[in-house]
Amino acid sequence: MRHDLIGPDTINRRSPASRAGSPTRVPAGWWAPVLFALVLLPVLAGCTGRNIGGVDSGWNGLVANEGVVYVGTKQGTVKALTDGGREEGVQEKWSFPTEGSPINLQGVYGTPLVVDNLLYVAAQDGYLYALDTEAGSISDRGWRWPPGEQSDAAPLVGSPVYDPINELVVFGSEDGNLYGFDSDTGALFWDRPFPTGDKIWSTPAVRDGVAYFGSHDHKVYAVSLADGSELWSYTTGGVVAGRPLLLDGMVIVGSFDKKLYALDALSGNRVWDFEAENWFWAGAVSNGQTIFAPSMDGNIYALDRSGVLQWSHNVDSSIVSPPVLVPAGLVVAAKTGRLILLDVKPGAGVSRELFQITLGDAEIKAPLIAAGDSVYVGSQDSTVRRVQVKTGGQVEMWCFHTEDRLCG
Repeated sequence: MRHDLIGPDTINRRSPASRAGSPTRVPAGWWAPVLFALVLLPVLAGCTGRNIGGVDSGWNGLVANEGVVYVGTKQGTVKALTDGGREEGVQEKWSFPTEGSPINLQGVYGTPLVVDNLLYVAAQDGYLYALDTEAGSISDRGWRWPPGEQSDAAPLVGSPVYDPINELVVFGSEDGNLYGFDSDTGALFWDRPFPTGDKIWSTPAVRDGVAYFGSHDHKVYAVSLADGSELWSYTTGGVVAGRPLLLDGMVIVGSFDKKLYALDALSGNRVWDFEAENWFWAGAVSNGQTIFAPSMDGNIYALDRSGVLQWSHNVDSSIVSPPVLVPAGLVVAAKTGRLILLDVKPGAGVSRELFQITLGDAEIKAPLIAAGDSVYVGSQDSTVRRVQVKTGGQVEMWCFHTEDRLCG
């Protein structure tokens, strides 16, 4: 079977035979706590309101596929936007749920997933939605899990991911479980979900039928997606919230203990670690030679595959959104709302910052999405932008406000 990757989270595949069944739900010193609270509150406050006490309603997570941008809005909806480029701008294709519906997603943090004609959205209301990409509904091909109405469903913070080997969608929940579902029918794929010791915010990295992800229980896990069994786990010194990077047989993942770990993908043994001055939250990326790891200390650390620091660059702000690579270099979103293009050439003396642009008066927390020489950005002011990124400068192609369509 051939699986063609269209974008970071969009995949084409042949529809599998439907499986029987229907969606089911299985159920330091004295100063350390004070310091942790001081750091935690401004950064994490409201990541999910019921657990931290804030009022955040998502990060405008989005994905682009075949000229359409799908965004989970802070107003509790999913919108499909047609991307007409700089000349035509963007137009709304559909919005889910429709006006008058009792459904309210409450917000989306992670990146939606497109597989064939279904859009998978993990929402703060605790549901995974599989929406028909043409109709924007769950009435025909689509589905929603858990079935029925749930008043206490745990929020879903990470992104859903597709496993082409077992043809299932996998994601983690704040209830501490990793779930796998038949991507067509929504039937639970394993006898029971895979349990961890605490909340899961980490988006899994999937390769060769194995999911690698982190948990608030401080562990990194490798789980077989064929049966949901644990292959190995590794304990770090803090929460593991970012998406792991798979490179050269290693699982590279950051922790809130300020360390970036490289673990052997087969055994889970530590290969190396690198320590920064603050948490590693956002996942690292790589061009195959260099690992680019963003930290909450404001630095992008460029490491070789042995974990040796090559260079670092400070963007004067914590970094929550994973960076992306485009032909012109590395695009980094500072939490304060700046989009920065960095030169990734090795060696000392390189002027790293090629240009930077401030995108309104709003924070950027959602994962960036790269498409050619453009980057899609969802910011905390409910605005979605497409920015063309070139070495000589940048052009804002369009912007769209998810509530009233007004930008500027």
